[in-house]
Amino acid sequence: MEKFQLSEDVYVKTVAILVKDVEEMVNFYKNVLGFILKLEENNLSIFGSQKKDSRLLILEEVESEQEQLDFSSSVVCFSLLIPTEEEFGSLLRRITAHNYPIKASIRKGQRQSILLEDPEGNELEVSYQGESTRCKDVSEILDIEPLIEQSNVLYSSLSADVRFDRIKLRVVDKATHAFFYNHILGMSSEEQVKDKLSMNEGKFEIHLDDSKNAQKHSVAVEKSLGVDFFVLTVNHEEEIKRLKQHLEKQKQDFFVDKKLTILTIYDPSQIEWWFVRN
Repeated sequence: MEKFQLSEDVYVKTVAILVKDVEEMVNFYKNVLGFILKLEENNLSIFGSQKKDSRLLILEEVESEQEQLDFSSSVVCFSLLIPTEEEFGSLLRRITAHNYPIKASIRKGQRQSILLEDPEGNELEVSYQGESTRCKDVSEILDIEPLIEQSNVLYSSLSADVRFDRIKLRVVDKATHAFFYNHILGMSSEEQVKDKLSMNEGKFEIHLDDSKNAQKHSVAVEKSLGVDFFVLTVNHEEEIKRLKQHLEKQKQDFFVDKKLTILTIYDPSQIEWWFVRN
């Protein structure tokens, strides 16, 4: 029987994370990183880029102590991909102008990255990916000063082509999650690398890390609450129908509306995946 796979045009549009201090987190993502605050509604702060209707990030405030206890504490590690070196340098200028601490700056092959922690300890990689070459995939320290000096354009906010391209999920059972993402949700995986899955022609990757490795980050884990849900864009009704039929065959619990515009399902960590038709 042919293995179910998501269509290549299905992509993660939105990452939603749970937060405790929404004011401090809004200040960081808006003023330090340059996200555009699109909407504040109830306990949600919705951020995007200059792209119309962009919703890259949602901060969901969890107010009561009981609500916080209802969620498993898990630091989020995700990567924001900047489309040009010019904008990457401009963003570095913004971050350093705010005197925000940069944990590390790394060059690996053609990928240039800085590593930050947001005010609640979530780990954020901000990267620029150059054209692929055959150079060795070896990590080295990245000198960010020339990039800042060469940046002639000051970007007031994130441009339309900024997107998330990687997220690391710290989970209790990597094998269970890998099976779910690969065989239930139809993501792609490499035979040799069981803990990395991808979609959208490899433009979005999920890296799985078990809870033992997460102990190194115990202080940050205590501060943060983790991912609440993902929103994925689906372009055709037929794709929702295919996914619905596949989940029914797998005897998986899910919700789908009558018009086949939204399908939602929980993964083994109780993160909700929203497949939303354009």
